[in-house]
Amino acid sequence: MKMNEKLDIMLSRKRVKKGEFAERIGVTYRAFAYYMNGTRKPRRSVLDKIAAELNVTPEFLTDDSLDLELTSEETLLKKITDRGADSTEAANFLSRSRGLLAGNSLTDDDKQHLLRVLAEIYEDSRKRK
Repeated sequence: MKMNEKLDIMLSRKRVKKGEFAERIGVTYRAFAYYMNGTRKPRRSVLDKIAAELNVTPEFLTDDSLDLELTSEETLLKKITDRGADSTEAANFLSRSRGLLAGNSLTDDDKQHLLRVLAEIYEDSRKRK
């Protein structure tokens, strides 16, 4: 996994905006954007700051043979993106679902019922193919 992919995942997990992160490590947003799109590699001093902020080693970031272990959600979104589809809708659905299930507005029984309804919707969609 390339450094820019690792950075994207780790920033997403920490819910840190790229501009905010660039400021934390002392570079311009434009410079950080180059790191994020894989156009440029950071100088060693900047790489050390990035690694320290993310609690990883610089070697982990730069070694393309080392991968981050993806969550189930990240794996799903990557599969969608890898086949050329836009994963935005799925990401939004997952985010809203997480908020709904984590909130206190639904009882445990409501949550179980919601999951059964989603399973029924899925099964119905398979029958229509």
